[in-house]
Amino acid sequence: MRYSPTLVDHFLNPRNAGMMRDPDSVGETEDTECGDLARFFLRVRDGRAVEVRFQTYGCGPTIAAASVASELSRGRLVDELCRLEAREIEHALDGLPDDRKHAADVAAGALRAAAARYRARGG
Repeated sequence: MRYSPTLVDHFLNPRNAGMMRDPDSVGETEDTECGDLARFFLRVRDGRAVEVRFQTYGCGPTIAAASVASELSRGRLVDELCRLEAREIEHALDGLPDDRKHAADVAAGALRAAAARYRARGG
């Protein structure tokens, strides 16, 4: 198996892609080896991510990982997002090939960065 049907679906039909006007927080991260980049925008109410959007530059698995991560994170407490692990994203994609595992790392890192920035600003 190269890519799961779930990964292909999120790549071809990314959910929550695009910018957000006046977000409560923004975070990004980059894989320095391949150059893939993800940026997440959060809207937070009562400590929960009520809207999550993303922009990404990278391979198909990175786009898919950001898409699935945006769905996984909606409704979660910001504190939970600060601890989000790449393996949860990888699991939601029904796996990633070894040479594409960085995709989940990039998405998780960007979400954690957005959540941590929100907390650091007193949220």
